[in-house]
Amino acid sequence: MVATVVGAVIGVGSTLATDRLRWRRDTGERDRETLRTVSAQFLEALTEARDAISDASRSEHLPVDERAQLARGSILTHGVHAKQYQLELLATPEVAQLAGDAAYQLLLYRDVVVAGHTRDDAECAQVRRAFREARQKLMAAIRSSLTRD
Repeated sequence: MVATVVGAVIGVGSTLATDRLRWRRDTGERDRETLRTVSAQFLEALTEARDAISDASRSEHLPVDERAQLARGSILTHGVHAKQYQLELLATPEVAQLAGDAAYQLLLYRDVVVAGHTRDDAECAQVRRAFREARQKLMAAIRSSLTRD
């Protein structure tokens, strides 16, 4: 009788431990997939806003105030801040910091274009390069966080 009870306890305990491990693995995979999706959405928003700012910087045929208006609306139109906040809720502190840095560099790029600089101006090239570097650092950190177990 005691052996039966001990056997049943071991069997139930083993099943519970196996279920717990499976649950943790499944939860971890769902969390990584959610982070992957939210990260991709944020990177897409950054890229689309950057493209809109870049288009405005190339539109030398437009008056300065129209170029500024096109650049100014790019961040909101593409939901950069909303997607940044979603990412920051799920990401590691490092990824969240780098997401903020990339968004800030994009704002600096926008501000240079709003100030009237065009794509070929040194100021524009400098902030565009800084944004690209910040985005590359962010992508590397995202990749790293997605491969962790």
